[in-house]
Amino acid sequence: MGYRTGAMRRAAERRAAYGLDSLRDRQPVTVASIGGQQSLTLAVDAEARGYSNSAVAYRCVAAIADNGSSVPLVVRRPDGSEIEGHPVAHLFNKRPNPLMSARVFKSLLLQQGELAGQAFVWLDRGETGLGPVTEMHIVFDQVDVIVDKPIAQRPTTADVIGFVIRRADGVQVPVLPEEMLWLRYPHPFDPLGCLPPWKAARHAVDMDAYAREWQRNSYKNGGTPAGVVYVGEMNEGEFAATKAAWRSSMQGAQNAGKNLLVRGTPGSQGSGGIGYQRITLTAEEMDYLESRVANGDEVMMAFGVRRDVLTGGSTYENQTAAMAALWSQTIKPKLEIIGSEIDRVLLPSDNEEAEFDLSGVEALQEAQDSVANRTRALVYSDTYLIDEARAAVGLDPLPDGKGQHTLTPYRGQFAPVQGAPGGDEARSWDADFSRLLPSSPDVGPVVERAVEAALARLLGAAPPQVDGPSTPRRRELTRADDAPSSPSLSEINEAYDELEAAGVRAVRALARDQQARVLRDFDRLMKKPERSAAWLTEVRTEACALAREQQLTLAPPDLDVVPAARATDMDVATGPAGWEERIKVRDIFDGAYWRRATRAALRPFVERAWRRGAVSISPSFDLDEPDVAGALDDRVDELAGQVTATTEQVLRSQLLAHGVAEGESVPELRARIQAVFANLSDYRATMIARTETVGGYSAASHMAALDAGAVRKTWVSTDDARTRRTHKAAQGSTVPMNKRFALTESRWPADPAAPANQSIQCRCALTFEFEEN
Repeated sequence: MGYRTGAMRRAAERRAAYGLDSLRDRQPVTVASIGGQQSLTLAVDAEARGYSNSAVAYRCVAAIADNGSSVPLVVRRPDGSEIEGHPVAHLFNKRPNPLMSARVFKSLLLQQGELAGQAFVWLDRGETGLGPVTEMHIVFDQVDVIVDKPIAQRPTTADVIGFVIRRADGVQVPVLPEEMLWLRYPHPFDPLGCLPPWKAARHAVDMDAYAREWQRNSYKNGGTPAGVVYVGEMNEGEFAATKAAWRSSMQGAQNAGKNLLVRGTPGSQGSGGIGYQRITLTAEEMDYLESRVANGDEVMMAFGVRRDVLTGGSTYENQTAAMAALWSQTIKPKLEIIGSEIDRVLLPSDNEEAEFDLSGVEALQEAQDSVANRTRALVYSDTYLIDEARAAVGLDPLPDGKGQHTLTPYRGQFAPVQGAPGGDEARSWDADFSRLLPSSPDVGPVVERAVEAALARLLGAAPPQVDGPSTPRRRELTRADDAPSSPSLSEINEAYDELEAAGVRAVRALARDQQARVLRDFDRLMKKPERSAAWLTEVRTEACALAREQQLTLAPPDLDVVPAARATDMDVATGPAGWEERIKVRDIFDGAYWRRATRAALRPFVERAWRRGAVSISPSFDLDEPDVAGALDDRVDELAGQVTATTEQVLRSQLLAHGVAEGESVPELRARIQAVFANLSDYRATMIARTETVGGYSAASHMAALDAGAVRKTWVSTDDARTRRTHKAAQGSTVPMNKRFALTESRWPADPAAPANQSIQCRCALTFEFEEN
C-alpha cells in the first residue's frame, strides 16, 4: 500500500526530527492482549482459515459492507441541522486519501469489523501529530496497543498511551493516540477487547468445510464402496479373472455405491461360501444436505443476515422484509457504534455530532412511512403540535411560531379554506395548503398608507394609521371564567361539528391502516399455493355446509337494536352460537391485535370530545381524576371492542357469501374484503364519529356539571327533519341529575346505555341548573 512508503514513512521521519519518537523508546509496562497473544491485532487468519472458502460467510460480510458503505456520514449541530461541507464528512464521503475512494474505505472498515471485530485507521494530522486530519489510511499490519497499567489491573482506553504499527518490512511506526481511530465491536468482559461476528460463525464454517471436504474426497476417490462381496474359495487365476470382469463396471465415480468383490468370507482364510457385508453409511445416516443447511443458517445468524437476503427463491415481500431487518437490526446498530467513535475522536466539541444518514435507505422507508402515518394520526387528533409533528419526521419548525398550535386552531387561523382530502399515497393533510393565506399583508395598501403618513408629517397633519399584519385570533378551547354555566346551543353545535370532523378522520385513518395490512396479508396468503388452496377450500366447504343447514340470516343489522359502533350498511350473518368458528378470518384479520390498534387510534378523539364537553361547563374539571379516567378508559375499551367485532363480523360474512357463490375468483374475493374497509371509512366512520362526539361531549359535561353542583338537567333537541319524534317531544323536559329522560330513555344525548334507536346519530344537547341559580 502507498501509505507504507509515503505518508506514514514521512510521519515517522517527522517524529524523529521533532523529538516525538520518544513514544517508541518508552518502556511499556505491558501490551494489551486478546486470545493469549501479546498484541492486540487484526485477526489476519480470518481469510486464510475459512472466510474466503465459505460462500455463506462471504455473502454475509459482503451484504453488510456493501450496503453499509453506501450511507453518507453527516455532521450536525445540536439542533439537528446539517453542517454543510464539514471536513470530517468530506473525508468519509468524498476523499479519505488519494489512494482510496470513500465507498471502498467504508466497506473495508465494515469488513474488518465483521472479521476481526476492530479496524485501525491512521489519521494524518501533520508534523505535530495534533493538527487537523488531512488524510485517513486503513492499517493492514499488526498493531500493538500500548498501555501503562499491568494487564492484571484491567487497563481501559483511558490507559492507552499510544500504538505501534509493526509493518511487514520490519519497521515499527509509533503512533500517538490522537493519530489513531480505533473502531471496534466491544467485548463484554475485556475493556480493551473486541468481539467479531466471525468468531461466532467459525464453528459452523468449520463444520461446513468438513462436510464439503468429505463430499469432495468422495468424488475424487471414485466413490467409497457401499459393501464387500465375498465370492468364495478361488485360486489366484480365477479371482483375477473375476475381478477383471467386474472392474470395468465397478471402478470410477460413476460406480460409487456399488459392491466390491473380495475372495473368501471374513475369517475363512480362503474357504467358505458367498457372503455380504455393508461398510458405508446410508444417506439418511449422513444427513449431508441437512447439516449444510443448518451450518449455513448458523453462519447467517452470527452475522445477523437473514436467508432471504442471500437467496433468490423467496417472494418479493419476504426479501423486502429481510432487507429491512438487515438494515434495522444489523447495519444500523453497527453504523451507530462507528459513528459514535468518530464523533468522540474527531469531533470532541459538543456543538458538532457525527452520524450516518439513513434517510435515503430504501429498505427503511416502510418503517419511516409508519412513523409518518402515526405522526399524522396524532396531528389529526389534535394531540401533536404542528412543529412537534414536523420534528418527528425530520422537518424544521414553521416560521413565526405558526407551528405552536394543534391542527384545529392552526386551520382556524392560517388555513380557513378547506380543500379536497389528499389520497393516502400522497401522505397529505386533508386541507389544501396551496390556498393558505399569505403570511404577510398585501404590500400595495401598506406602502400607500406609509406614503400618506410621511406626507402628513411634512404638512403638519395627524398621520393616518398604518395597518400592520393583524394578529390571528386563536380559537380557545377553554372558558374564560371559573363559574359553572351551560354554553349556548350554537356553541355546542359548533363543538359538535369540529369534533365530528376529527372523529371521521380518526376512523378513516384506522380504516386505511386496516385495509393496507389486511390486503397485504391476504395477498401474501394467496401467493402460497398450498396454504391458500387449503384455506379457500375450507372456506368454501364450511360456507356451503352452513348454507345447506339454513340456520344463518344474511342482512344489514337492525339500527333499532345495535349501537352505532356495531352499525353497518353491509350484510352481516347472524345465527346460532358457535357458527363463527367455522369461517376463520384470523389468517387475514387478527381481532386481538386490531382491538388494541383501534383503542390507540380512537382514544385521542374520544378523550378530546370528553375534554371539550367538561371544559364547556367547568374549566377546572380534571379528566385525570381516577373515577373519570376509569369511565373514559371503559368507554374507549368498549368502543374499540365493538368496532373491531363489527369489522370481523362483516369480513366473515363476506367470506361466507364468497364461499356459496359460484365461480368467484381470488380478485373478486379481494374486492369483497376491500369493500369492508371502504364501508368503515365512509358509512361507519360518520355513524361512529357523530354518535361518539355527542355521547362523549354530553357524558363529560354531565360529570362536570354534577361535580360543580348542578341539580337538574334539561333536554335541548335539534329542531329539523332529521330529529327523532321522541327527541322533539323531549324538548325542554327537565329531570334531576340522577334520572333518565323518560321519552328518550337516556341519561344524556347519545347515551351508550340507551336503546340504539334513541342514541345513534343523536344531535341533541343538555343544559344544567346549578344551586346558585
